[in-house]
Amino acid sequence: GSFRWLSGREISIAGRPVRALRVNYVGELGWELHPLMKYLEELYDALQEAGAALGLTDFGLYAVNSLRLEKGYRGWGAELTNEVTMIDADMARFLRLDKEDFTGKRATLEQRDRSLQLVYFEVDATDSDVRGSEPLYHGDACVGVTTSGGYGHYVRKSLGFGYVPPQLAAPGTELDVGLLGERRRVKVLQEPVYDPANERLRA
Repeated sequence: GSFRWLSGREISIAGRPVRALRVNYVGELGWELHPLMKYLEELYDALQEAGAALGLTDFGLYAVNSLRLEKGYRGWGAELTNEVTMIDADMARFLRLDKEDFTGKRATLEQRDRSLQLVYFEVDATDSDVRGSEPLYHGDACVGVTTSGGYGHYVRKSLGFGYVPPQLAAPGTELDVGLLGERRRVKVLQEPVYDPANERLRA
């Protein structure tokens, strides 16, 4: 049968068992493959050989970061930490607060009236991009902090994430970010700048 987006199954690659998940962190049609560590090198070599004629190649974390920013994907240790709730991180759509109970439900409900909310934004940058921990300003007031950012090479935009008060989190809101001693304009975005309808993921 079809291998639907957001599904998983146990498969075999080069005769080795692999858990395959129809998800990825770069916003394209793809899979995450989770083998036992002892098979990793063997499977890597098999995939490289099978994909050579298709142009399969390695790419690094800077490329992954650029692609995940274009897709508006949050990062663990940056946007997502054990200090913020799913509501803070603008991921409430993945919560079912009507469930009888789950780990973290009480804390999430207690912090529902949050003081900060995650926003995804485009930066009017020149030769420097947001990296994380830069101040966000509204007028003269420092109102928040960036969590991560970088340049989206496909869409040719400087992008980032940060936490600000909820009243400044609406799409279209304009703020400033401190970058290398100067302020640059930030515009809060409604949706990812790349494939907002997830058409490529569902292909």
